[in-house]
Amino acid sequence: MSADPELLDVLDAAGAVIGIAPRAAVHERGLWHRVFHCQIVAVRNGVPTMVLQRRHPSKLAFGGLLDVSAAGHLTAAEEPVDGVRELAEELGVVVEPAALVPLGVRRMVNDDGEGDLNKELTHVFLLRDDRPLAEYRPAPGEVEAVFEVPVDELLDLFGGQVATVELRGPELRGRPAGEPPTAAPADFVPDPGYWITLAVMCGRFGRGELPVAI
Repeated sequence: MSADPELLDVLDAAGAVIGIAPRAAVHERGLWHRVFHCQIVAVRNGVPTMVLQRRHPSKLAFGGLLDVSAAGHLTAAEEPVDGVRELAEELGVVVEPAALVPLGVRRMVNDDGEGDLNKELTHVFLLRDDRPLAEYRPAPGEVEAVFEVPVDELLDLFGGQVATVELRGPELRGRPAGEPPTAAPADFVPDPGYWITLAVMCGRFGRGELPVAI
């Protein structure tokens, strides 16, 4: 007996719920739906740093690429803050919804990485969490590794000032000891404009500057 399909709210272009459909159908038909993104900001010795996950290579959508800390679809009737469960499921990071700082909603239309048209309203949140990366528990089959990169270095990367950045954190691909992993823009889920805006907001957030918005 097959498992029940994951059901998503179907939206109109303004974001109003107009129905419910299985996730697969939503992507196949290019229907508007809601997604949760949370970017964790850790401050290391006064430096705002972004915690990134590398998607597991087996993932159909953008497998093996660097992504925001945690992300996932919001199922039917869920509120945006309910996406906080993704932090626990993907990273083993358990926090209360009240800890999330909303940046706003981002409209995105693109290839979903699986060959279908993706039309999503992404609810973007920030979370300040300074725990060491060694305390993260990446979900097997979902997240290959977690890394962190200082905000200013990520901005230099996507601004074209440098070709690669060093990834701080555990490396799970057997890289020789003493050789730090690096990443180029092509190693990230493709969306340079989003990465730049998100990094700017993470820098402000990590320095205690307001407002922040996406």
